[in-house]
Amino acid sequence: MVAMEFITKFDQTLSVQNLDFVPPTWLDYLLRNATYLGDSRLMILLIPLLGLYLQRTNGWRTALIFVIGTSAACLTCETLKHCVGRNRPEVTQMRLEGIKVPTSPSFPSGHTFSASALYPGLALIMVRFSSSMPLKIALPLFGTVLALLVGYTRIYLGVHFFSDVVAGLVGGLTFALAMAFLIPKPVGPTHDTKIAAPSSLLT
Repeated sequence: MVAMEFITKFDQTLSVQNLDFVPPTWLDYLLRNATYLGDSRLMILLIPLLGLYLQRTNGWRTALIFVIGTSAACLTCETLKHCVGRNRPEVTQMRLEGIKVPTSPSFPSGHTFSASALYPGLALIMVRFSSSMPLKIALPLFGTVLALLVGYTRIYLGVHFFSDVVAGLVGGLTFALAMAFLIPKPVGPTHDTKIAAPSSLLT
């Protein structure tokens, strides 16, 4: 109980202090647009397309693990939102220029949860099939940076509390690690992950 009170007070303090930060115009523009990397509409588009890519490059089992894992992450997040039922930050704490006021529950952050499952998850899957050490480092790092970026944008826009974003990161990364663990270990020498030409996905 005491811990929850501390978290709530900490969240409220950060939400108020967040409005004191006035970034340059270019950074504000970047953050407002980067938040869409975790948007549910983008997830609906990316999950099947990336699943198709993985099927063509690494087989059906890998593709199914990715599609089912990322979809399950999104569904789990929505279930948690409605089970917890936490209210969003006050509208007065949001940077509303150009965005709609969210109406769904606040905890956990759906954008962060989805992004943390998809981008690091895809990266961890791809490095399973690569023998390149630079790729094994760069891809997971890049995926994690994208997830952290999306998480920060939710705090910056004032549409989520800090603890919402932390929960989204932990939940999404848990699914990402689970997907990587379930991917069958390649038999024999691994091949470097290659990015297929977009046209090859349609043939």
